Amino acid sequence: MKPVHLAQLLPVLALSMAGCSALQPANVPVAAVYRLDTVATVATVPNITAPARATGTPAASILIGNIRAAAGFDSNHMLFMRQPHQIEEFQQSQWQKPPAAMLMPLVTSALESSGLFKVVLQAPTALQTTYRLDLEIRSLQQDFTSTPSRVHFVLRAHLSDTKNQQITAWREFEVNLATPTEDAYGGVLASNQAVTQALKQLTGFCAEQVGPVK
Repeated sequence: MKPVHLAQLLPVLALSMAGCSALQPANVPVAAVYRLDTVATVATVPNITAPARATGTPAASILIGNIRAAAGFDSNHMLFMRQPHQIEEFQQSQWQKPPAAMLMPLVTSALESSGLFKVVLQAPTALQTTYRLDLEIRSLQQDFTSTPSRVHFVLRAHLSDTKNQQITAWREFEVNLATPTEDAYGGVLASNQAVTQALKQLTGFCAEQVGPVK
């Protein structure tokens, strides 16, 4: 029996180790998952004022239609930009759900708290309401082309009179805020502040269109 030299065994050992490693799960870091939410307090921003809460008895009701998102913003990917016109995704951070899905309960809560409506409903429903509010997220991304980085949030709203089946008004709300840190978490904090400010503007828009509570 001929002796086996170490040099002859090395290729066999290498193949065996490669086969074993192929069976092991990839060592990929677990993604951090974040929720889009409103914040209790927001720093004062010029030209942005929260509408006064209605004190009378509201007569109108409103249905919040399905909230859409523009192409590219309709997934749970967290987006950022390091140079103009090039959108990238954070690899180890993501939203819990697509932002449009997380925005629905926030809009509902904001309109309920405003006191403008006797009923605030979410689509789908067969119940009839006075108004219908359709929303679209046009942009939600972190911009690293400047320091500090900034979050850009754009929300478009269409308010319809359901009796006449006509759009009575529309408006686009744009909020641009600096992030507290230069990472995905800093973008989340700024995004939540941006959403809070946009919802205050949205409530003011509805108050203008619905009129004073009787």
